[in-house]
Amino acid sequence: MMAKILMIYLNSKPTYPDLSIAYLVTPLRAAGLEVEVKTLSPIKPNKQSINQKLKQGSSQAELNLTTIQEYLEASQAALILIPSYVNHYAAVQQLARYAADLELPLILGGGCLTHCQREDLPLWLNLRGVTAVFVGEADWVITDVVATILHKQDLSVWPGICQLGLDLETLSAPPLQELELLPLPDFSDFAWQTQRSALIPTLTSRTTLLENQQRVYSNRQVQAVLEELPIQAERYRCKNFIFLDASLNTNLAMWHGLIDNIQAVVPGCRWLATIYLEGNKDLSLGLDLPTFVAARAAGLRHLNISLDAAHALRQGKLLNATMERNRELVAHAYQAGLSVRCLVHNHTMLNNLADLPNTNDFVLRKLVETEQAKQNASIDAKQTDSAWQRFKKNLVAPKAHKTSAAKQLV
Repeated sequence: MMAKILMIYLNSKPTYPDLSIAYLVTPLRAAGLEVEVKTLSPIKPNKQSINQKLKQGSSQAELNLTTIQEYLEASQAALILIPSYVNHYAAVQQLARYAADLELPLILGGGCLTHCQREDLPLWLNLRGVTAVFVGEADWVITDVVATILHKQDLSVWPGICQLGLDLETLSAPPLQELELLPLPDFSDFAWQTQRSALIPTLTSRTTLLENQQRVYSNRQVQAVLEELPIQAERYRCKNFIFLDASLNTNLAMWHGLIDNIQAVVPGCRWLATIYLEGNKDLSLGLDLPTFVAARAAGLRHLNISLDAAHALRQGKLLNATMERNRELVAHAYQAGLSVRCLVHNHTMLNNLADLPNTNDFVLRKLVETEQAKQNASIDAKQTDSAWQRFKKNLVAPKAHKTSAAKQLV
């Protein structure tokens, strides 16, 4: 009998498929395993039981922390995988308890967009029911890791596997290489029929954070990305893309390659992207007004701009040159007709600046004011009533600060 692998997605309101899950689903299904992807929802289900829905062949049974145990008992899954878990401590804690009660192995991690720091591992490994945490990207070894678990063999032979009581010099799996050999991510589990404004997520590169805090970048070939886009667009009847790279403009060949060619491969497509502005970067290197105008003509509709507070400060004072450059960048994006959203990193450096009221920089001033308001506002009790918030507050997802009344994404 074919073993069933259950992947659980903890984002209850996805606007596009989870790339971490999709890249792992593909090799598992290619290996002949049955993989079922389920989204955990906070919505209360109707009175009809999960068992009844399963018997009737319904694939849209709503699952939450109340009904998931009944579903697990009926599904006969052999293994649970949760690739994206870092910001969902309370949910993982409850799921792990259910897995322990049913004697189901549960593996956290392995996804391309999830990273767990060494000091955070005990929080997860000490949860009753967590079999192991995979630190790093498991694309090349996920089928072998699953086979090892199903055959009840020693998991510790696989780099990246961390278990309670296992002392390792290096925790993370080696950085992923040969990205051109990766299969296309499988998005067939996403509810395309109910998400009219859904997006197809795409990565043009991979970034691995090493234990010494250094980053290893692996870029994909421009042609490989351009060949993937029309295949996915036809497969899922969708022409809206979101590039999840933290800084799409880092690889200028990719940035300009998309602008120059994306409409030729997927006519009428629209896309979203994130760019990163380094402290000494010249706007003429792909971030000038003519480039933004060309990007808008090529289908770019929304731009996330990552700003680092460390590059805007020197000895606690605002750098006017940096602020002027930031202001010019945002102005260029607006003039090109793009919707803009600014993301600030190292935002704690912006607190308590004595000269903040004197700055003429609207963008930075609004970023700081928004951050300070968020820190003073009361936090939803449902999000903080867990050990996770008490033990590791700094692992909350990065805050996004709007600098404009953002309209619909695309």
